[in-house]
Amino acid sequence: MLKEIKLPVVIENFIAATNAHNGDAFINCFTKDAYVNDAARSYWGTEQIKKWSDKEMIGDQVTMKPDVIIEHYGDYMITALTDGNYDKNLAPDPTYLDYFFTVKDNKIIKMFVIINKEKSFKKPRS
Repeated sequence: MLKEIKLPVVIENFIAATNAHNGDAFINCFTKDAYVNDAARSYWGTEQIKKWSDKEMIGDQVTMKPDVIIEHYGDYMITALTDGNYDKNLAPDPTYLDYFFTVKDNKIIKMFVIINKEKSFKKPRS
């Protein structure tokens, strides 16, 4: 049985910053020693996370539209339709990514980004 989930403010801010392509607001969502794993690549701390996000999130003007939101023992998972100005030749169409968040003191301390293969499928892009 699914219930409506109220996201922590910091995750709402993360989504808003991503969609607005606001690098300062984006990096402000993370603790200084946060961990991000995107496509099996690890980024520790806001300096590394900022370098990654400046290129692959903010720089590529990524947008995310949440589709499914789950809270599980204090962690949050968002399946989101994701788009942007990244190289889409190898990306599934549509692209749904699962964003897994751990939050403490209204900051993101851990985030994993994984492709959702059940909702994403590959087809030639025109």
